[in-house]
Amino acid sequence: MPEGISWSELGVDSARVQAVNEAPFPPGQRDFVLYWCMVNHRWEENHALDAAIALGNHLGLPVVVYQAIRPDYPYASERLHAWALEGMADMAKGCTARGLPYWLELPRTKKEHKPRLASLGRRAAAVVSDLFPTYIIPGHLRGAAKALRVPLIAVDASCVVPMQRIPAAQVGAYALRPKLRKLWPEYLERTLPRRKVHVSGAKLQPDFELSDAVQARAALDTFALDHSVKPLSERGGRKAGLKALDAFLDERLEGYDTGRNDPGLGQQSNLSPWFHWGNLFPGEAARAAIAAKGKDHPAVQSFVEELLVRRELGFNYCFHTPGPKQLSVDSLPPWARETLSRHRKDPRPHLYSFEELDQGRTQDALWNASQRELRERGRIHNYLRMLWGKKILEWSPTPEEALARIARLNDTYAVDGRDPASVSNFMWVLGLHDRPFQERAVIGKVRPMSSLRTAEKFDLGPYLERWGAR
Repeated sequence: MPEGISWSELGVDSARVQAVNEAPFPPGQRDFVLYWCMVNHRWEENHALDAAIALGNHLGLPVVVYQAIRPDYPYASERLHAWALEGMADMAKGCTARGLPYWLELPRTKKEHKPRLASLGRRAAAVVSDLFPTYIIPGHLRGAAKALRVPLIAVDASCVVPMQRIPAAQVGAYALRPKLRKLWPEYLERTLPRRKVHVSGAKLQPDFELSDAVQARAALDTFALDHSVKPLSERGGRKAGLKALDAFLDERLEGYDTGRNDPGLGQQSNLSPWFHWGNLFPGEAARAAIAAKGKDHPAVQSFVEELLVRRELGFNYCFHTPGPKQLSVDSLPPWARETLSRHRKDPRPHLYSFEELDQGRTQDALWNASQRELRERGRIHNYLRMLWGKKILEWSPTPEEALARIARLNDTYAVDGRDPASVSNFMWVLGLHDRPFQERAVIGKVRPMSSLRTAEKFDLGPYLERWGAR
């Protein structure tokens, strides 16, 4: 924290805050405190924005919200760009309603992109951004730390219990669960009040041309993106996320505990994209479920387990694992590394090319249906996603190639991909956060899953009717 500032005195939880650089506050008067929004596309229930407002109020400065999205990020497509732009359109309205200037840049080509943060930093007293432990976000923060001569502060607005409150990587959900539960009275039961903005920034002007997210969303064909991955019928943004949350609570929360694993029932929450893009805060969803049916209801307990334990286990893994190691066989538990190495040269039942997997052309009808769901719906039913990954492990020449294929397929099509929960799920396929099972060919002691066993457990008729071969 820059000298002379106490987060607790500003009403900000210091456990959410990480100083990215050691720059002091600049001398002389600056124009604003900048909130550089990369992850948490919402103007309320956002601890990073709240910290920026608290700091701005303390310094007697307005807060400016800045967003930008380049067209050359990994897996950039019409689908991902559309979801982002829909969230940005909501952000523009929400920030305006709170009296916050909202500055948006949307370069259409790589050549159009202009590095902006250094010039904004020359007008800012400090820059606040999002703490997010995977994908391109940590690299963006490192780059910004080198470019800025003012304090750069990252704030965890993704997890209910701040990542920094759990000081080490946990071996599994059973180890993390009691630690989180001990902290839930402090975090889960506390809402984030909407902090008043003391200083207006209405007269501030950027030194670049502002973009309009609504107009850009209507002109995706003019951006240098992958135009083969089309937008979904679902919409991104906070407004759509709140509507999806209400629909889940009203229509699918009852029975979630017994039905969420059954692909034929459609009982899952379907909320993961809005959590990934920061349109919704998991804490508000958990509190809404508790308010709907009570904290002791089995469906609520099951939902909270998935949302606040399993999801935050993924954040815990990525936060305590350096980026290059997050998708690496070297980061697996010793037993998993050893068993996969011992079976590395086992004959595979099938060796499909990446193109065959991408197009869903395997001998496994259920796997093909899952891949079709991913391509067309932007995600796979939660239970089948585990099976989907396990089969890729069996059908790939090496565990390393399997990991690369899982990540590439998922992150190309999934609107909830490129996320700590996804990363840990991919690694779980190879044994992370799991235990040894009876040894088998190819996968060794890694947990097995099969389409035959899945068909014995569930009535897959409705699922295959929707997503199977036509």
